[in-house]
Parts: sequence; C-alpha cells; structure tokens
Amino acid sequence: MDHQQRLKTCIDEIALQGPELLRQLQTQLGDAPGEARPSLGLLDDTSRPTVQSLRKKLIEAATKLIQLATDTDGYLEHLANGYQELACVRWLIGLDVLQHIPPDGSPIPYAHLAAKTQTPLKSLRGVARMAVANGFLEEPSPGHLAHNRISLGLLNKDGLVSWAKWMMEYSMPVAYKFTDATRRWGNTDCKDQTAFNLALDTPLPFFDHMRKDPQLATLFHNYMRSLGHSRLWSMDHAVQGFDWASLPNGAKIVDVGGSHGDLAVRVLKSFPHLEFIVQDLPETVAAARSALNDKKLEQGIKSKIEFAEHDFFKTQPVTDADVYFLRMIMHDWPDEDAKIILQQLGRVLEQRPQARIVIMDTVLPPPGLTSVTHEQQLRVRDLMMMQVFNARERELEDWETLCDQVGMQITHVSQPDDSLMGLLTLQLKDQQQQLKSHSKGINGFATKHKPATAEEPILIIGAGISGLCLAQALHKGNVPFRIYERDSTFDFRPQGYRLKLQRPAALALAEILSPQVYEAFLASCAILSVGETNLDPFTAAVSRSRRGGGLGGNLGLNPFHTVDRTVFRKTLMESIKDSIVYGRDLESYHADAQSGVVVARFKNGDVVRGRFLVGADGLHSIVRRTHIPRSLLVETGAVCIYGKTPLSPELLARFPAKGLRWMTVIADHSPVLQSCLIGDSTVTLLLEPIRFSPDSRDRIKELPDNYLYWALIGPEKRLQFPQVVGPHGQGKATDNDKVDAANLSLAVTEEWHPDIRSVLELQDRRHTTLIRIISSVPDVPAWDSSSMVTAMGDAVHPMSPAGGVGAQTAICDAAGLAKVLVDSRGCPSRAAVWQFEEDMRKRACGSIKHSEVGSRKMFGMKSFDECKVWTR
Repeated sequence: MDHQQRLKTCIDEIALQGPELLRQLQTQLGDAPGEARPSLGLLDDTSRPTVQSLRKKLIEAATKLIQLATDTDGYLEHLANGYQELACVRWLIGLDVLQHIPPDGSPIPYAHLAAKTQTPLKSLRGVARMAVANGFLEEPSPGHLAHNRISLGLLNKDGLVSWAKWMMEYSMPVAYKFTDATRRWGNTDCKDQTAFNLALDTPLPFFDHMRKDPQLATLFHNYMRSLGHSRLWSMDHAVQGFDWASLPNGAKIVDVGGSHGDLAVRVLKSFPHLEFIVQDLPETVAAARSALNDKKLEQGIKSKIEFAEHDFFKTQPVTDADVYFLRMIMHDWPDEDAKIILQQLGRVLEQRPQARIVIMDTVLPPPGLTSVTHEQQLRVRDLMMMQVFNARERELEDWETLCDQVGMQITHVSQPDDSLMGLLTLQLKDQQQQLKSHSKGINGFATKHKPATAEEPILIIGAGISGLCLAQALHKGNVPFRIYERDSTFDFRPQGYRLKLQRPAALALAEILSPQVYEAFLASCAILSVGETNLDPFTAAVSRSRRGGGLGGNLGLNPFHTVDRTVFRKTLMESIKDSIVYGRDLESYHADAQSGVVVARFKNGDVVRGRFLVGADGLHSIVRRTHIPRSLLVETGAVCIYGKTPLSPELLARFPAKGLRWMTVIADHSPVLQSCLIGDSTVTLLLEPIRFSPDSRDRIKELPDNYLYWALIGPEKRLQFPQVVGPHGQGKATDNDKVDAANLSLAVTEEWHPDIRSVLELQDRRHTTLIRIISSVPDVPAWDSSSMVTAMGDAVHPMSPAGGVGAQTAICDAAGLAKVLVDSRGCPSRAAVWQFEEDMRKRACGSIKHSEVGSRKMFGMKSFDECKVWTR
C-alpha cells in the first residue's frame, strides 16, 4: 500500500471510529451508577470493553496518521518537544508544583502558585504552558492553572508519581548514555559495562549499586509496585492468565524473585487452595515479612505465604513444588546468566518431572504484527533492558533457543489482552516428548487454554455460502460449532441463482465436505455447458460465439461446476440443520483473551458464548465494522438486477436458440452522440440456461424446474426509470424496497429487439431483485489479527459479480480457515489466524482484479481510486 493510500486508510478509520466512540460514550452515560459520570470518566473506565476497544483503535489510527503526515522537519520538532515535555514534567514534580494545585479541579493564579512553591513566576508560567500544550494540566482562564484528568490521575493513582520520577531521574539519563556505552564497550554482556554505569558514574552493576543506595532502592521498589497497578503490567494478568484452578489442593508454588509477595496475595484471594513460598534476597525478604504483617489480610491468606531467602543463581532448595513462577525476572539478565537461572530449576525438574516452570515476561512480536502503540511500548522495555542490564526482551524464537540450550522446551505460551507480558510454560525436553500436543504463540499469537466445546463452540455469524462451507468442514472434523443467521428463514430473501465454480472451489469443496455431502453436491449440479455467445441487443443477431473456454485444451474460462445457489445452500445444510439458528442479528461481541471466551450479543437479547467467532455475515457485517475498521469498500457506481425466467415453450419459441446453449452476453453501448456527452454507459445482460439431468432429478427431489438465469448490470445513472421518481425527481435505484426491479429491467431495455426482451417479459417477478454493487479495493488493508475472531467472504472482500468469482473466493476462504480451526480444535494461535488472513487477502486481491476487468467491460467501471468510499 502506497503512502497516500495508507494516509487515506487512517483518515477513514478515524472518521469511522470517532463517531462510534462518541455514540458509545453517550449511550453508556445512562448506564453509569449514581450521578451521571462525565464521558472522560467512561473513557478511562477499563470495565467497559467496547469503549476501551474503540479508544485503542482511535489512538492507533491517530498515531499512524501523525507518523504519515509528518515530514523530516516535523519529526525533529517532535523530538525537541519530547525532551522538553519530559523536562517540564520533571520540573513540576521535582519542585512540588503539582501537589499545590487544587485537587478538586479549581484553578489557581500563577502568582499564588509561584509563591506557594517558591518558584520563579516566569519559569512556572513557561513550564506550565509547555505542559498544557502537551495535554498535561490546563489553563481554563488566562493566568490560572488547573489540573486536568491526566495530571490529576498522576497524583491520585497509586504509585504513578514514583513511576514518573523513576523515568525522569534514572531512565532518561541512562538512555542518553546508551550511545556512549556502545561506543566504549561495544558488544558486551557485562553488567558493569552499561549505560547505567556511565549515567550514575558507578562501577557496580545495577542491583549491587542499588543495595548501597537506599533512596534509589526505595524509588525502584515503588516504581515496580506502580507498574503492578498499570493495566499493561497488572498482576491480574498473572492471576487470570494461568490455570491456577487446575492445580491440586495444597499445591505448592515458588515465586522466584517474588519481592514482597504481591503475586501470592493476589492469587490466594482467588485460589485459596494453594500455598506459596516467596523467594528473594535477604534484605528484600526482611522488608517483605514486615510489610505482610502490616497488611490487613485474612489470616488464612497470610498463613499460606512463606518468605524464604534465596539467590536464584544458586541451587534451588525447594524440590517439591508444583510450579516455579518467575515474573519479570529473565529480561533483567543476558543469555548466559539466564541459562544459569533455568539450569538451577532444571535440576529440580529432573527429580520432579511433573513440575512446571512458568515465566511471565515479554515475548516480542515480529515487527508489524501488533499495533504501533503496543509495539512502541514493547520496544521501550527492550531498550531499557539493554541500557541498564545489557539484557533484552526476547522474541519467541529467542526463548526457544534459550530453553533448548538448557534441555528444556516451551509447552505453552499465552498472551493476555492489554498485557505487555506473556506466560511461557517450560518442562524438560524428555517430558515434552511425551506430550501429544504443543501449543505456542507470540504476543497475542497464543493458543487458548481450551478447545471448542458443545457449550462454548465456534460461533459462525451468517449462513451464507462461506459460513455453511466452514460449518461442513468443522462437522467433518468433529469440532463443535453453531451458526447464527440474521434472516428469519432459509428462503427469507433472494440471494442470486446461478453460480459457476472453477477448479480452486471444486478442490476446496472436495476437501471440505464429507463423502456423503460431496456426493449429494455433485448430484445437485446443473448440466455444465462451456462456451460463450454474444448477441446484438437491437437485431438479436449473433455477433460472436465460441465453444469451450476460449483457448485450446483446458485453458481459458473452464468452470468445473454449475450450481443453483438455493440448491447449493440446501445441500450445504445436509446433516447440520440443527446447528443453525435463524432470526439472530448480531449486535456486538466481546473477545476476552484471558478466559478464552467470545461473548456474542444479538438484537433480540440473546447472549451466547464460544471459543472463536467467525464473521461470515456478508456486506453489512457487524464483525467487519468491529474487527476490521480499516476495511476499504467503495461504490462501483453500478447496479445489478438478478432474475430467472422459466424455460417455457413460449420462451424457447421467441428467444434466439443460439443464445440458449451456454453463457450468453448482450451488451448495450451508448449511441455515438450520447457517448460524447455521458461516456459509454454500457448496460450488459448476462444469461445462462440452468438445466438438470434426469439422473440428478431422480437423486435430488427438490430441484427447481429448468430456467434461464440472467443478470442485468449497468451504471446506476442508467438503471433508473425514465419518468420522475420520488418527491425530488431523483430516480436512483438503490433500495430493494423502493424500486420495482422487474419493471426497471423492462424500462432500461425498451429499445431492444422483442426476441431478446422476451427473457425479461416472461421473467418470474417473484424472484427479481436489485442490488447496488459494492467492492473492496484489491489491496485489502491488513488488520490486527486475533486468536479468537476473524471474518471471511463478503464480510471482508465483497466484489463485483462481473468476474463471477465471488462465491469461489469465499469457498476457498472457508477451506483455509477450516484447516486452521480443525487442526487447533477451535483454539488457534494468532499466528495461524494471521497466516490464514494473509492468504485470504492475497486470494481476494487476484479475484477483485479479475472482477475489475469484467466490470470495466460490462458497465464501464471507473478505477478504484475514482470510486466513492462506501461507509454504510
């Protein structure tokens, strides 16, 4: 995607997500308890997942937009603003200015504040206004300063001031010395050859220096505790991200390097059947014991926490534990030191192979596979580890290599949502070889804890072609699923009639369907006749005709199957009808990565739970709007009228016989003078006889009578009634319920030869329908993959019917996704879903370009760049 297109994508997403976020805030204000809370309070409320999801998407789009719209000069200005912004916040905190601003939000004059803080008025005013310009504090009236929600949150949220002080007093000076450290020591793992050593002018490694500096130690401890209150580093992820409930009663957990035992306290509140030993260095253990005694905790919890002095570089003294938990430990140490830590634990596992090592640390994703803002947060941590410890954050491959070097292997990886850390479960290699399954993933590319079940199946939204194909594959693979269709019945509305399936779709169906259903599918296919005839609309004469696909052998246009769409859908429902629920229009959904459950809510009030959700809900997909906000659909400017005409004796007598052999195309081009003014507004009638063999009729009892399928397609400005329509004289054919499609087909073709028009005059008006042609752009924009949600078919890549490959592409989508879901038993890794989506985008690109060629010929479609964005 070129720069301009990416810029447009960001702008479109902001235009989409912004109003939706405002709508959600306004809606949820009515749900707030007590007095109506301000919308900014809701914006910060992490208990409202829909608001938070929209907020993140808006921030992500805005971040990318700023990056794309910034030139080199602007980037340097951005850097200048950044370091001065840090300096201002440091000044305001270090000189106690923030604490003297009224906490109730009322303003204080600059002069009064300067007197209270004993700071120069001119400096205070300059620093504060720089902070205001960056969204920190506000000046509600000239000469008066007040807190805003950011600055007040910094003071009110537990430990955030310590976080800010640590960043400005230590992290920032250390980062500044990184260049000097690299220049001086080059490629080194020595912990006394770091940017930290240069910044603090000390020969000691970080932890050794901290032991000699009580002030530093206190600030660091408070900083680490403040991280625990941040959603990104929250202890909740450790509590909810590991299956503590599966451990037996009295199971022993060793929290290696567990500091003050915060993890033990949090876990025991939810899982009191466990016991904890918290290990750390002597001075930390002494302080931790004192702190625990002072805490207002139930004695039952306190009695299950034991503190023990231990250096994790030495032999592990506890040999009977079930889990050895290391949270935020390994990233502090380069590989050689990290190997020693694991080796000490590995010796315990040799004696107790059923025990597990659980590491909670960052698992870096490959570049570009997560959001920009998330990756920025992860890369900040990576650089901090380099600058302070000569260590690093690790990618999954790095973790695997590290484990391999000490005789271990990763048996499971999970990545909680909103967390900068994943959870890796390790066991000895010999133990791992006995396991039948191995689940792994990176930074949200993680396999969920449980497969799909009858109670929590795969949720398929939409009972169209792709949704039914996927369901058949899951049924064949014994993976539980449920289909939810918005229509009230199977035949609630017309959905087209004839489909041509070429080799890729034929192969996909052979793979997807069970032998019984595949046999029924083959029997239900119409007689396949390959060729094309072109008729003149005004003379009914043959202008061009060719048998076969147009080229020798099997080259050219050579479909494998011709199917009636309704019959095809009925066949795809074989043996799965009981798994389809009609009249369920999706309203919203929420995927909770911590529990591995997707909750779908429908407009009738029903709520269902599943392990994975698939949006196969077509052009108006709710799943696409939520999950793929950067999708780019355009109005092609064309309308298509679908219909069918019985192959009656009258039609056979009137319509040219050579036009009833195979596919026939009739193109009506603009007259010469009109084309000079309005261009060649081509209208094209495509038709094909659908006949079933006697053998098919014997085997399939519900086949329709033979008929002529047709589609009249042309520019929207041509497909309108000649008389004035509507109160303002606007006759655009856009809504099915406002246009008599059958009459419109006759009006548009009133100059055509009577023999040609016979197919429209004799049409079955009950089955005529009009649609507006919407298409995705060929380069379908990528989105953030999820291990719990995806979409396919027209929900992702609608395309013009002029190419005749939309259904085929959707079937191939279903086959690709089916393999991922069957192989994973309904709980795929994010990496596997991403690969499916990447393959789908590539496949869709080729199909949309193919459809574009047909659209240019059939109705003179403009380039995608010239088409109006469709935002419905």
